[in-house]
Amino acid sequence: MTKIKCSYLGNLNCEAVHQLSGSLIKTDAPLDHFGKGESFSPTDLLATSLGTCLLTIMAIKAKSRGFDLEGIYLNIEKLMTQNNERKIKEIIIDIYIPETTSNETINFMKKSSEDCPVSRNLSKEIDIKINWHHMNNSKNSN
Repeated sequence: MTKIKCSYLGNLNCEAVHQLSGSLIKTDAPLDHFGKGESFSPTDLLATSLGTCLLTIMAIKAKSRGFDLEGIYLNIEKLMTQNNERKIKEIIIDIYIPETTSNETINFMKKSSEDCPVSRNLSKEIDIKINWHHMNNSKNSN
């Protein structure tokens, strides 16, 4: 069981402490919703959870097959609705894989990514787009 303590700090800022490790995350309301945008917003964390879950589940499955996913990374773009019912409309994830990765490994990673518990728990109303890209190792500074 995981325990997390969340506290309101004032000025639309919160912090969350992972009780087991003591790791701390701070949030701020986004610029378009009265915040200063000085940290992740709660919906940014949801999108981040999806991205890190995809990487983690792929890495777990790769490890069970005896290989590592070093060099893989992803970028996330989160789009919110523009009406009164504020919610995430779309999450676009671009996954970048070293160009030396075999098609067999890429297919394995794509299949593995389908086991992401975060994506299984998100509303079907969120349009999630995942794009896969081969890249040169020198381009992973995005």
